Amino acid sequence: MAPAPVGPRRGRDDVDGKQKKTVKETSTVHRPTSKASLGAKRGRDDGDGKPKKTVIHRPPDEKLTDEQIHEYYRQFFGSQGFIVPDYGGRLCGGVGPYSVTNNNKYRQKLVKDMIQKSLRIYNRKNKVNFEFDKLVSVNAGAVAGRMFYITFNARSGDDAPQTFYSKVWKTFNDYLKVQFCVIGNAQEVGTSQDAGTSQDVGTSQA
Repeated sequence: MAPAPVGPRRGRDDVDGKQKKTVKETSTVHRPTSKASLGAKRGRDDGDGKPKKTVIHRPPDEKLTDEQIHEYYRQFFGSQGFIVPDYGGRLCGGVGPYSVTNNNKYRQKLVKDMIQKSLRIYNRKNKVNFEFDKLVSVNAGAVAGRMFYITFNARSGDDAPQTFYSKVWKTFNDYLKVQFCVIGNAQEVGTSQDAGTSQDVGTSQA
């Protein structure tokens, strides 16, 4: 009678006495991977490998109250558009602040061009030599193009700076037409509209 093999007791092969290699069996479950899941994991569009566009859902603007609308028109007509509430641009045909930030070179240049044209007309008409000093504010509204209401300071020589109010219409074909440019206060600017007009060609559209 043959002796019992020692392989099973010592972890060796039953035939040649060499150490057995332990092989662990693993089961791989193949789950179907959808294109949508790939896109969600990698931040890419469904299957085409392009970056997804991030869509930010903003809540709708709150409806303006009657009091807010009344206050807008009170300020608008009282200042001829040079002083308006921050929400003025939300009204249909309303005038609101026009942001001129450091990172928007186009808007900076556009406003600068409008101020230069306004001062050129004012200086020529009044035989003076004012030069731009500082921008105060810019409002704008859509009017067959865009109407700008610009408040800025300018000085002549060593004299104290004066506050100017310039109304400039930027048409669809990029003409800048200065409606008026005057020194005064915001409540009086609408009465002095004889500064002439400028039809100088502007830059590209906003």
